[in-house]
Amino acid sequence: MIEECIRNTFDVLTNKQTVDEILNNEPKTMFYGNPFEVQNKDINDMIEFFENTEEYEKCSELVELLKAKELAEFDMFIDGLGEKNGITLY
Repeated sequence: MIEECIRNTFDVLTNKQTVDEILNNEPKTMFYGNPFEVQNKDINDMIEFFENTEEYEKCSELVELLKAKELAEFDMFIDGLGEKNGITLY
């Protein structure tokens, strides 16, 4: 069951399927965490799962997602500082 949850969330995070598509195929399915507000811990757990199943391409996709998420969070932080201090970056 946990495997299906992880795979469903992986598909959503990597844009292979939408939540609606997954739910249309199996209405009682579940996800690992909230795929709309994924936490770094959830992604790291998923990486560990795919390492254990030796699906390293999936691990790589999730590592790239973590990096992109960190960069986006940093950009939002910098943008917030600029707004707070009256500086625009555009």
